[in-house]
Amino acid sequence: MSLPKTQAEARALAMALPIVDRLRQTVAEETADIAAGRPVAYQAYSLRKNQGLLELNRLLPALERASAGGPLRAALADLDAKLEINRRALGVQLDASAAVADIIARAIREGQSDGTYDARAWRRPTE
Repeated sequence: MSLPKTQAEARALAMALPIVDRLRQTVAEETADIAAGRPVAYQAYSLRKNQGLLELNRLLPALERASAGGPLRAALADLDAKLEINRRALGVQLDASAAVADIIARAIREGQSDGTYDARAWRRPTE
């Protein structure tokens, strides 16, 4: 027996709020770890975020018919803001990692060369 449309929608909305709250908490914790310079368990955070998104995707058919108002709308707006902050923090981490990787790669390249074929060795000093 299926629930009447309004009851099914109300149930979907009631199920969505805890999922959104868990996502908000996960994203906030990850961002706080990054900001504090603590070791970040990226894989664990990724799993938690993916699980929340999977749960929300499963509710989408029922949520599409429902109007997200009140607490759910506020929770989704807060999640959106937290995701933007998290995206920026992760971007900074990614840029920093790329810069460190470039430094290491350059050091390895320079360490492997004995200078024999380096063009700088054949240049005349400028006066």
